[in-house]
Amino acid sequence: MVLNHQLSKSAACISEEPVVTGLLNQALRDQISLFKQQPVTALTLKQSFLAIADQALTERDDTVLIEKLFVDAYEEAMKVLRQAQLHEVEMTKQYINQHGLVMSVLNCTTTIKDVHRNTRFYKGIFELINDLQQRDSQINIVYPACGPFAPLLLPMLLYMDQQKIISPQKVRISLVDIQPGAIKSLKVLVNELQLNDYIDGIYEADAALFKGNKAFDIFIAEAFQHGFSKEAHLSICRNFASQLSHHGVMLPCKIMVNAALVNCQREYVEQWLQPQSDAANLILNQDTLNKRIELGNILTLDRHSLLTLDIIALGEQQVVRCNTVSIPQTATDVSELTLVLYAEVMTYNGHWLQQYQSGITHPLPMFSVCIDFVPNAPAVDDLLLTKKDKIDFYYKLTGLTGFLPTKVDEEVHYGAN
Repeated sequence: MVLNHQLSKSAACISEEPVVTGLLNQALRDQISLFKQQPVTALTLKQSFLAIADQALTERDDTVLIEKLFVDAYEEAMKVLRQAQLHEVEMTKQYINQHGLVMSVLNCTTTIKDVHRNTRFYKGIFELINDLQQRDSQINIVYPACGPFAPLLLPMLLYMDQQKIISPQKVRISLVDIQPGAIKSLKVLVNELQLNDYIDGIYEADAALFKGNKAFDIFIAEAFQHGFSKEAHLSICRNFASQLSHHGVMLPCKIMVNAALVNCQREYVEQWLQPQSDAANLILNQDTLNKRIELGNILTLDRHSLLTLDIIALGEQQVVRCNTVSIPQTATDVSELTLVLYAEVMTYNGHWLQQYQSGITHPLPMFSVCIDFVPNAPAVDDLLLTKKDKIDFYYKLTGLTGFLPTKVDEEVHYGAN
């Protein structure tokens, strides 16, 4: 009877948490998929990585073929993850540290399938390394928070090595990640790709705190989610901006985060249902763009701005003072619109990743900001504004990172840290 009671109690607990149950089921499916995969072979792994690097530079128009190339690369990389023999905790552990969300190794694997994002980075890396080689005897590259595959760098590094554009004497690589499982995977992957001679080190460390023993000429910024939320991207970029050489480059060179008021039904649903040539490339419909109310830039990140951030200390918390925006007085029906934040990313030399082209540039709705209306079910985080109010933005550097909008006339000024 006691056993039956305990089983019934456990079943009741699981049934009351369908989201948790669903996440557990999906994690098991992913691990079963890994278990069933065939062993990695260096030849097919190299071929798949070379194919996506080549695609980025040749820009073929066959969308189906391009997506298949990136899926193939993902599947070959996942075989490496199996070969690394990670324990379940090493694969699935995800947590929040002082700088933001630390993604699980498993959740980091899909970046390699992000076609537009990877393409812009591969073009940028190819051109940047070529530019730097003309004046530097050696190029030191660091890739912090690189995950288990270092997907924004290794395919192009392999391609440039195979084409004899670079050599281990000219290009040196440091890979950094906080997850022990990612480190195990990276070591196997680099060995299978036969890129060991390029590697100065694969470091298990918090990328927001890591200090290298040399100045870096390039640092590649990962750890980035849409709306510039959750992860430690800003803290990591601050850390490495101060470790760049005199002419060093942050990749991406510029990130612009802007605010707008949108109709969510039109923005997220209707524009993608209409037949249009831009849909396949995830380009924002011009009619939808025209019906937005753009509020302006709230933060621009580049090497210079990272070194001059206005940081405010609030006890153990830190925030960055960002820009102020106003709602145009000519705007009508703003109570029916939602505030969204979106990023546009320039990797290098004018290669822009635009809205909707990647998960990191997908506009993030801020439903807690209520303009000209009071919600039927108020929440403690609701920010009640009128169309006449100005909005000051701050960026939370600690805990779950992200932007914090405030009403200007409620602002309390604190001394900068």
